[in-house]
Amino acid sequence: MPVPVSRPFSEGSRLRAGVAAVAGGPAAYLSVGSGGVPVLLLHGFAGDRLTWQFNLSALSARRRAIAVDLPGHGGSTPDVGSGRVADFAPWLVEFLDGLELPRVHLVGHSMGGYVARELAGLAPDRVASLTLLSSAGLGTPFDLDFLRRAIAPADVAEARACAERLFAGPSPLISRFGEVLHAQGADPIRRAALERIIEVSFAAHADGGGPPVDWSAYPMPVQVLWGREDRIIPLPPADRLPPDAPFRVFDNAGHLPHIETASPVTAAIRTFLDGCDDRRSGHPSAEPTRP
Repeated sequence: MPVPVSRPFSEGSRLRAGVAAVAGGPAAYLSVGSGGVPVLLLHGFAGDRLTWQFNLSALSARRRAIAVDLPGHGGSTPDVGSGRVADFAPWLVEFLDGLELPRVHLVGHSMGGYVARELAGLAPDRVASLTLLSSAGLGTPFDLDFLRRAIAPADVAEARACAERLFAGPSPLISRFGEVLHAQGADPIRRAALERIIEVSFAAHADGGGPPVDWSAYPMPVQVLWGREDRIIPLPPADRLPPDAPFRVFDNAGHLPHIETASPVTAAIRTFLDGCDDRRSGHPSAEPTRP
């Protein structure tokens, strides 16, 4: 569950902001780079596209990198429908159509990982690979009480305490995260959308369990990345992971490894995406990925 940090991009940056017209409501996004098989980044619960600010530029070295706000988040439609996050997948298909993107690599963090997996199952021909980062939806328990407190903190002190749980240790970003959580909780439209998502999509699954994911339904290469000290969604047991898929755990990282350990996480994503592309093109240096 990341939250927006700041808007660090200058007007002269190569980064471009846009809004795509989608039948289910507008989709706000950031885009940088061009060419290659694009990578689409999906943020976590109560976050937005800015949570990828430490990764976008590096990921655009060989391809276009796009970060989109999911419904109920950031500048996209505030309408979350029934509150089922699985319904964000067809909305994303419309988004890909609007940007004329026939095929993308998917990277999803936390709730965004669950949505990425739903999209990969719905339209596997549109997904070149799947990277799950501290992902929800793998059947592991998670901190439901934290989610409820984080979207409606009583005061700045409680908001900061929630922000601290996202990190493995002290960080200069915690104060800013707390400020954003507190401001976000004061927005009745945003708060109502997030409450609906929690109660419809998360509340019944906080204790984990349920049937394991049928990974045979995902023909694309998959990798899983996690922060070793994640206190929101703990490390998943081995039997919940896709067989033969790369699984990397990053030290000194909690629930936000792409922020806390941005360089090694971004490098792992880049290496995986490049390897998938090279393997598909028959490049002799391609590293093996999940069959």
